[in-house]
Amino acid sequence: MTLLLRLRRLFPLLALAPLAALARPGEPQPAPPPTKAVENLGVGWPAGQPLPSFGLSPIPVEQLGNLDLSTAVELAHRRNPVVRQTYEQLLATQNSLGAAYASWWPVINGSLNGGINGQRSYYNYTGALTGVGAPASGAYANATAFASSYFQSLNQFDLNWNLFDPARTPTIWQNKYLVRQAVDGYVIARRDNKLRTEEAYINLQRAIAKTITGQQLVANDQLLYRLAQSRVKLGVASKLELAKQDTVLKTDQVNLVNAQQNAQVAQADLAELLNESNAAALRPSASLAPLGSWSQPLESTLRSAMAYRKVIEQQLTAVKINEAQAQIELAVYRPTIALVNSLYWTKGVGYTALGPPWVQNARTDFWNGSTALQITFTGFDGGQARMNAAAALRKARAAEAQVQSALNQVRREVQTYHAQAMQGREAVLLASARVNSASQALRLQTLRFNAGYGNITDVVQAQQDLTQAVGVYIDQLADYNVALVSLARASGLTYEPDGQLQQQVGNPLARLSLPTRLSKLN
Repeated sequence: MTLLLRLRRLFPLLALAPLAALARPGEPQPAPPPTKAVENLGVGWPAGQPLPSFGLSPIPVEQLGNLDLSTAVELAHRRNPVVRQTYEQLLATQNSLGAAYASWWPVINGSLNGGINGQRSYYNYTGALTGVGAPASGAYANATAFASSYFQSLNQFDLNWNLFDPARTPTIWQNKYLVRQAVDGYVIARRDNKLRTEEAYINLQRAIAKTITGQQLVANDQLLYRLAQSRVKLGVASKLELAKQDTVLKTDQVNLVNAQQNAQVAQADLAELLNESNAAALRPSASLAPLGSWSQPLESTLRSAMAYRKVIEQQLTAVKINEAQAQIELAVYRPTIALVNSLYWTKGVGYTALGPPWVQNARTDFWNGSTALQITFTGFDGGQARMNAAAALRKARAAEAQVQSALNQVRREVQTYHAQAMQGREAVLLASARVNSASQALRLQTLRFNAGYGNITDVVQAQQDLTQAVGVYIDQLADYNVALVSLARASGLTYEPDGQLQQQVGNPLARLSLPTRLSKLN
């Protein structure tokens, strides 16, 4: 019934296919199938099929709500399907290598057949079984039809052994290189997965920091907006000043909404890497802070990266794989020596012939064995194998060029991340000092305005300066942390904890809120 339903869904498209094939140039083409008919193709499959889970259980909510960076990386290594995919591909290449080694062994094939056989023969003259022209005598002298029925088994066993195969050794080496390449791919997948997890974790810290500071800035704006309203009621401020204050409030509210949106996006990104469906429960255990500092100079970082990066080894392995393929292609011109053994056995139960003399309880066994030394080679193929070998060698030369490209890419990445890490440290310190100054300026300007000095424009400018300073500081700090983890990924080295940097940066976001006594002055 299911097959009939699928055929009914496919019928509109199948009916239009011959029309499209027979359409001539210049003639109108048949209308395409309706969208609904296309969307319904394959509906119902694979409904009911269980999705692969690999035995993974959901991460506890308590752990998701208090997740530290190292735990997130560990969970991503164990749960991420991309890492598992590369691991399974590694095992597949190892199995292929085992299959290549198995070509050293002989191959044994067997064929077993058996069944009931019956036959009946008719002749248009008598004495068919006694010989034409012979004296007709015996019970079957005048018979013109004869029948026979028996059981027969036909069995064959072949043993073929390639004693010398010119393609065997390069095939084994090619599979060895493929295993090495798969190992490099698995290591790269784990390293990239770690970097993506660290970046997603830092971006979640960034978004949460902007959400918290956005709430504080909006609270400040609301307080100052109420203060401006009271000044307008007293007649010491104009509606223009109130409108300016309202503009600042709405701007910070928009920033807060965007920060909340970015937080949800960051949760989804991290949940994808952790293979976890409960993204809303993800919370970092620590707030955004400097991870440390980079102490290695650029030269030593570059040397470490050249020895650490698997992408370079992958391209070098690709050279060997293509060179081995060239040897495999040329192997057809060299002889393959094989030992071919065959055993054929026919067993019959019953009288398998026609006519006399009948043998009661007849049994027949027929054995045929053969052993041969077989030599095969290709004498001429129009140069096809040579051209394929030349193409493989060209691919090897292209892989050599890709090695140099990979070296340049690694060098550029290390230089970029090293500059971001070294200069980013100074940028974080300056951005922290800017937040402290902007926060202090807003506090003093608000008190001055509340005391009757200055105007609302000065307060609005101070609010805008603080909003910009906070956003720049959070971005600078998050980008600095991303540069550290990226440089560690690119070089194989690691950053070091820097308590002095954390002390110098401090926590400039802790004093964003205006004094509570201002609300009592309204």
